[in-house]
Amino acid sequence: MKKLKHPILFAFLALCFNSCDNVESLNEDTKAYVTPIPEALMSSAQEQYAIFLNNASSNRNNFRLYAQQWTAIAYPDESRYEMAARSLGNANWVLLYRDVLKDLVDSKNRISATSAAGTEAIAIKQNKIAIIEIQIVQVYQTLVDLYGNVPYFEALDPSNFMPKYDDGLTIYKDLGTRITKAISQLDTSNKSFGTADLIFNGDVESWKKYGNSIQIRLGMQLSDVDPATAKTLVETAYSSGAMTSNADNAIFRYTSAKPHFNPNFEDFNSRADFAISSLFVDALTTLNDPRRDFYFNPATKKGGVYVGAPYGFKADIATVSLFNPLLKEVDYIGDLFDYAETSFLLADAANRGWAVGSSASTHYTNGITASMDFWGVASSDISTYLAQPNVAFPTAIGSNPKERIAYQMWIAYYNRGFESWTAYRRLDFPKLVAPSTAVPEAEGKVPVRMIYSHLAPSTNGANYAAASAAIGGDKMTTKLFWDKF
Repeated sequence: MKKLKHPILFAFLALCFNSCDNVESLNEDTKAYVTPIPEALMSSAQEQYAIFLNNASSNRNNFRLYAQQWTAIAYPDESRYEMAARSLGNANWVLLYRDVLKDLVDSKNRISATSAAGTEAIAIKQNKIAIIEIQIVQVYQTLVDLYGNVPYFEALDPSNFMPKYDDGLTIYKDLGTRITKAISQLDTSNKSFGTADLIFNGDVESWKKYGNSIQIRLGMQLSDVDPATAKTLVETAYSSGAMTSNADNAIFRYTSAKPHFNPNFEDFNSRADFAISSLFVDALTTLNDPRRDFYFNPATKKGGVYVGAPYGFKADIATVSLFNPLLKEVDYIGDLFDYAETSFLLADAANRGWAVGSSASTHYTNGITASMDFWGVASSDISTYLAQPNVAFPTAIGSNPKERIAYQMWIAYYNRGFESWTAYRRLDFPKLVAPSTAVPEAEGKVPVRMIYSHLAPSTNGANYAAASAAIGGDKMTTKLFWDKF
């Protein structure tokens, strides 16, 4: 794939957090409170959210496994849907609330409290607040898509240690209002964070496109439960201007400098815990998908042949295909949101008859093309792939365009485990099957939800119990409100 080797400016964080070496520092009170710099808080939150989405550690992010693109071959418990043993519910809860949202909200509040004199300064301040608000919306959507009902209206209040859990649909509707307002407040003729923004380097136009793509995703998640609200969110965002090419992708660029390098380098540089599942290998092989050469490697002992590992079972690493070593390079990028996803979401919207500029077929083709271009597939190979009857967008009476869109989403969202798993849950395709080795708590099904933190019953018992009852039980098999079918 295209490495996108642009330097990331973590010097800003170093300036904020590292000690000085000059003589004057000897006279500083090392125990004195240091006021956090709001820009640094946002930078830290961006990095932590990128870790949530991209880290493949079994201690947090098993979503590539739940989407059955990867399978654990050394310690297969995670492919058998063991969530409790590693406290996955708590790990993600703490990261998203404490390490991401708390810093974003603190950053927003501190910027809001600063004075700005002059038209330009006021516009820059407003842009900063709107950009943080867009990120807050995205993280809260992630929390709802993980757990269902979560603390929202009372969350992050330092005086309230036991916030109530709010209804997922209610949260979603409020998020829709918030992101629409935030996008409208962006002034693309002015600046924002500059190098403190580790995703777009402060480019406001890019944030507008990113925000609208997030709004489209938010709307499509509602498409089966509140189509009227969903349609308004999607059409409004499309008209406002979402991502239109891979140049608009939201990319987090790691460096080779610890601690800001690719988390998968640290976890897997000398390990081989995961292989590509036989389901995923066979899917790409059947379609002669050229991304196969970029996604994973041939099995070492199989003479250059791609071989998937049986899902949920141990396997010899030399006899199965492992993921492309590029994914664990020290400075490999983190893909937070891309044009391919935007296109597939618009294809789904167009297939429902919504006004999103082009036909479902066009958006669908754009999604595949964007994915392949992102990974470095030659244009001639893209054309050959799109011409296949099993790939081309179906128009015949009785065909199922929704399933075709969902299937290509599953392939294109490779290495974006959380969104791949989320798309599967909403669109119910491909038809994934739990392994015979799955834990009893899975009830013979693929998980459709992350369980709450194991600490919730003892730290916020009454509200936890109410939330669990409201969603239908704190189980991995409990469908979220938007997972209608």
